[in-house]
Amino acid sequence: MQVVMVNIFPPEKRGAAMGINGLVVALAPAIGPTLAGWILKENFVLFGTALEWRAIFVLPLTILIIVTLLSPFVLHDVVPNRPITLDFLSLVLSIIGFGTFLWGFTNVASDGWSNFSHVILPIFIGVVVIALFMMRQLKLEKPFLDVQVFKVKQFSVTTAAIALSMMAMMGVEMMLPLYLQNVHGLSALDSGLVLLPGALVTGIVAPIAGRVYDKVGARRMTIVGFTILGIATVPFVFLTASTADHFITLLYAVRMFGIGMIMMPLTASAMSALPPREVAHGTAANNTVRQIASAIVVALLSSVTQNIISNNTPAKTLLTKNPLAYAEKMIDASLTGFHVSFILGFSFAVIGVVVALMLHRGKVIEKDGGVSL
Repeated sequence: MQVVMVNIFPPEKRGAAMGINGLVVALAPAIGPTLAGWILKENFVLFGTALEWRAIFVLPLTILIIVTLLSPFVLHDVVPNRPITLDFLSLVLSIIGFGTFLWGFTNVASDGWSNFSHVILPIFIGVVVIALFMMRQLKLEKPFLDVQVFKVKQFSVTTAAIALSMMAMMGVEMMLPLYLQNVHGLSALDSGLVLLPGALVTGIVAPIAGRVYDKVGARRMTIVGFTILGIATVPFVFLTASTADHFITLLYAVRMFGIGMIMMPLTASAMSALPPREVAHGTAANNTVRQIASAIVVALLSSVTQNIISNNTPAKTLLTKNPLAYAEKMIDASLTGFHVSFILGFSFAVIGVVVALMLHRGKVIEKDGGVSL
């Protein structure tokens, strides 16, 4: 998608185009949690069988089928096709390396960091295989993935900032629904509705941010965006069991306003930092870093939160002696865990400001042999 946009829009209009793209991308996570909560509440029946949570997958499956059927007729190539030889060994190494690495981090939430076979071993194997994969790419005349795109400083710094914004966003976005459901006792639908305005704000801001990027570049927007993100995260550290839902909605919307100012300008800047012939490799590298950052932060925050809650869980004997006291201490334990996760989310925003200071001033426009400002 990004390769197509880079090729059909000139550099001076690319920010606005990616901003419109950001509107579409933002609407999916905006609608998704609320829609999923509604589906779970309705308990749909198919052929006389209650689908329960499985009903969530019916709608995306339907959309995928429609898109697959229509794509040959509505999509067209925008760059010349050319014969490419697939390096099969690189393909296998990438699947094994990134697959086992992400699988290991995914298992942290359920198995904990001490699990050797499901967490430590897959992560270790993933790191080793990814290293072998990268070494092979440096030796190939036509690499499967050109990792040398990271030699371009603007691309590397921008990609690092994108990773930090993903970690700051995913950290709070993952923990807030759990807080709302476990502490406030909200349903999946209600917790989705609390967060819906914030996600919609991102969709509204993205096109505007794209147009502003075309005028001022990514550096100033990213610094302001991370600053807003950090300031709006601080109150989450002090959430209580009685914090009003509408206050959480407001704070989350401010956070997502900051995210909207960060994501599209950084993406446009990252792609513009590379010559057109390298955009495909840059897109693949950029998206890979995003996925790795998301997996790491989910594993980190879920494990840290769960460990803190477990360490502060009251003794089971208190449950029989004084159920109300047990419930109160259990809520306190949960709040402590959530507070730490929000502190980590704040730290990612602070680091993001530092990284943003390393970005070029003004707008980046690629040239075939390098970058101009």
